Amino acid sequence: MRVRNYVNLLLIIIITTVISLALKQVVNKENILMVFMVGVLLVTALTNGYHFGIIASFASVMIFNYFFTEPLHTFAIYNPNDIALMFFFLIASVISSSLTARFQRQLLISQNNEETAKLLYAVAQRLLNVTGESNIVQQGLLCIKEHTGYNSIVELYENKQRYTSKDFMGNENEKSIELPIMGLVKRLGMLRIYGDNVKLNIEQEWLVNTVAAQMGIALDREFVYNERETIRIAMDREHLKSNLLRSISHDLRTPLTGIAGASSYLVERSRTLDRESIERLVGDINEQAVWLTTLVENMLNMTRIDNGKLEVNKQIEVVDDVVNEAVAHVIGLADRCLTVTIPQELVAIPMDGKMIVQVLINLLDNAVTHTPQNCPIELTVKQRNEYVEFAVADGGKGIDSKMEDNIFNAFVTSGKAGADRKKGVGLGLAICKAIVESHGGSICTCQSDLGGALFIFTLPYLEVK
Repeated sequence: MRVRNYVNLLLIIIITTVISLALKQVVNKENILMVFMVGVLLVTALTNGYHFGIIASFASVMIFNYFFTEPLHTFAIYNPNDIALMFFFLIASVISSSLTARFQRQLLISQNNEETAKLLYAVAQRLLNVTGESNIVQQGLLCIKEHTGYNSIVELYENKQRYTSKDFMGNENEKSIELPIMGLVKRLGMLRIYGDNVKLNIEQEWLVNTVAAQMGIALDREFVYNERETIRIAMDREHLKSNLLRSISHDLRTPLTGIAGASSYLVERSRTLDRESIERLVGDINEQAVWLTTLVENMLNMTRIDNGKLEVNKQIEVVDDVVNEAVAHVIGLADRCLTVTIPQELVAIPMDGKMIVQVLINLLDNAVTHTPQNCPIELTVKQRNEYVEFAVADGGKGIDSKMEDNIFNAFVTSGKAGADRKKGVGLGLAICKAIVESHGGSICTCQSDLGGALFIFTLPYLEVK
């Protein structure tokens, strides 16, 4: 670089000298000095440092003295005007070269600052759009590695996590630079940069400080988001618990009141009541007790599902037996127009019989609850190639369009009570879905030919040999 600057200096002086000699017979001395002034400015512009311009200024004065002042081809000066002319030329050329060199330095600094600003902005944007603690830290370490060449380590205080640059195999006892990672209210961790005689220039220091600051902002944002999510989940859980307790307290009160009233009346009037009245009261008590048993069973199953402890004990079960047992345990079916369609041949599939009975009870009970007294209910079992299909259809009003997307979620109810004024807590369909899927099957709902809702679930089929 230095040799090239001297070559440029020499070439420009030679060219300006030749041009001046060519113009000697045409223009006066003052204009010739302007040619040399242009040469000095070109030297300053094409070289690094104002001292090349000063060298060009003194060289131009000597050449002007040698070729253009009397006596010619000597360095002697007889005319005082020539002395003054060269003196002021030298001052003007030195000042001009100094100003030009300073302008070049300012321009270079501005360009470097612009590049640095663009780089820092890119780094900030790179970390701004990243989520997840690990991703944020790894992006920061990658930025430092790409733009400085040094490996680094981040240690977070909150969860005692430690992250290192990819493929970092260095010695952590070697020299390092430490920078704190600050959040809004506290220090979140420490950034350590390792390397042999690690030394950062001003741009690299800005970059590293920016990475540390942006990591702090991003991590703070991530911690706040996680904390808000934790609070939201806890609030949702408390809300669900409140809804469950409120629903249970409301739904248990009616059957318990009925059981208590019927049993108390039976105890007080047992000697005076006829057999038909006693049987009717005992039947009412039994129905209320069966409904309570179903409700408690649903709640226990939901607890097992939430805790991941739903155990499926599969055995070969005959479909006819499962369907008959479910129908026998649903309150209100005796007063409804129920049609049960089962294949004539023996059908058996691997299942947990108790759980599938619970699924059918929930679906049939749902149909009874949402179907008027004179509307039909159908339970159909069909044998397919690889599975057995169970379908429960009713002639009610169907499923509200607002509930279609979340009908199988927990605590989703229509808010309507059945004829016996019992209303579910919204666990039945959620439990059905969990049980069916745990058996490797699927469940869905659509509009039935009867005008109401149609629930279909399938289970893998196995023929009895």
